[in-house]
Amino acid sequence: MAVRLWVVTLALAAFLLVETEVAVSAEELVFSRMAFCEHMTEPPNCPKTFNPVCGTDGVTYASECFLCLARIETKQDIQIIKDGKC
Repeated sequence: MAVRLWVVTLALAAFLLVETEVAVSAEELVFSRMAFCEHMTEPPNCPKTFNPVCGTDGVTYASECFLCLARIETKQDIQIIKDGKC
């Protein structure tokens, strides 16, 4: 009997945890992505085309290639937050 009561209590607790909703604004959700140069060791020759990306360091780079260049030069794990200006 005690085991059955314990199982019912755990099931009810799990149900309540799953049913609980937490309000999160879209502004708080930030998903970064890795630049295509994650494993590059040599600085790339970046074309002059302007296709801005926003880095996790808060800097707007002219293109993903320039973000890669900054990753290699600074040895920081800079990722892309979004396409476009920060």
